[in-house]
Amino acid sequence: MAGLGQRRQTGEVAYVDEATGEKVVKLGGLEFPPRKVWMKTFGCQMNYHDSERILSHLKDLNFSKTDEKENADLILFNTCAIRDLANTKFYSQLGEIKHNKKKNEKLVVGVGGCVAQTEGKTLVKKYKHLDFAFGTDVIDSINDLVYRSYAGDGKFSVNAWDRSADFSIQTKITHGSPQAFVNIIKGCNKYCSYCIVPYTRGKERSRKCAEVVEDVKKLVKHQGIQEVTLLGQNVNSYGKENNESLSQLIMELDKIEGLELIRYTTSHPYDVSDELIEVHGKAKKLSKHLHLPVQSGSKSVLERMLREYTPEHFLGLCRKLRKAQPEIVLSTDIIVGFPNETEEEFQDTLKLLDEAQFDFIYSYVYSPRKGTKSAKMADTLPDDVRGERLRYLQKYQLGIQEKLRAPLKGQIMRVLVDGQSHQKGIQKWKGRTNCNRIVHFSPDKLEKNYLWHWVDVEITRATSLSCVGDIVQDYGRRLGGE
Repeated sequence: MAGLGQRRQTGEVAYVDEATGEKVVKLGGLEFPPRKVWMKTFGCQMNYHDSERILSHLKDLNFSKTDEKENADLILFNTCAIRDLANTKFYSQLGEIKHNKKKNEKLVVGVGGCVAQTEGKTLVKKYKHLDFAFGTDVIDSINDLVYRSYAGDGKFSVNAWDRSADFSIQTKITHGSPQAFVNIIKGCNKYCSYCIVPYTRGKERSRKCAEVVEDVKKLVKHQGIQEVTLLGQNVNSYGKENNESLSQLIMELDKIEGLELIRYTTSHPYDVSDELIEVHGKAKKLSKHLHLPVQSGSKSVLERMLREYTPEHFLGLCRKLRKAQPEIVLSTDIIVGFPNETEEEFQDTLKLLDEAQFDFIYSYVYSPRKGTKSAKMADTLPDDVRGERLRYLQKYQLGIQEKLRAPLKGQIMRVLVDGQSHQKGIQKWKGRTNCNRIVHFSPDKLEKNYLWHWVDVEITRATSLSCVGDIVQDYGRRLGGE
């Protein structure tokens, strides 16, 4: 089975049906008239990036996306195994799909992603209405899998790893926005005690720097991309096996004319180098925001998590980053209630929030993932204590954010508008700044469409979660004119 980026050429041939006037794709002995695919994605940005690739491939088989399950000929789930909430939602929705299958016997249902990588065979056996499952490393073979299902090869699971010498892909997008996720490294070698990623995504493997640069150049030139987010489970490890580095890649991307903004995620503090920190001060197009997951402020908890750094080391990185780029905004992830977390260990996390001064955080209650080291730990911490600590931490952090954002009032911020919002019944537009803050603003004219425009907004009110302002200047869909 071909792996990610290595899909074999299956030789689709398209023609127009004279009777219907519709495009028909012929592959092997099967014909594919126009069909609809409904897709639900759970989890991280990498999963959403994978879904983009899947939808792009399915276009070759004459599938177009639909937002209505009832209209779908093919239903796909792209799953996440990291968070318990995402898992619960997935299983609930998968169970409900049996009703769609009863109404439409020709409906094909598939499950991909991290859950399918580890539990694919079990899923296919357990859910009678599920036709196939596919792992994280075979998504570029989706058309082959769909072909098998329509050819009558019922109920199968494929979760093979890509064993090719090089990791090489081309970014595929279908959304039509000026933003693109670009996968530069896959897998993770860290084996943090709570994390399932190494088991669902495999070992770290990087694309070559020259390939990524050429990929982004094509996105900018041919598809109007202006903002790229470089993706990886541990993006800071990028390029090690090729004697390359993330800092080198960023500086090369910084030269691309027409590219306005570069972001990257997710980072591991252990692999943040001094060279990369310097790039935050040198690269003109690199976002003044960095998401740097700390997970806990307790040294002993970090040791049980196998995170390979101390709170002191992490705070030292924060100081270095702010020295290199005084305007940088930092955010993080926090896991509350790791097995046997004491009150003192929890208080250490609150102390770290005080010192780090994060602009925002993502916080979660610990949930054990089957197959990880932490799931085997004896744990006496009650769930109600976990929940109480999470609520306290979130309220505590909102107080920090409120103080941090108060001085933003009166500042002018440049925003890439990505959609509309409603506040107290009033229609507004919203977008994100270079430093990843959400800004809402009222339009000059109600009928004007600001989607994907670059605008300058003067902040009139700043809360702990977002900013509100008045539009000062509209640059249109490109900063350089157009």
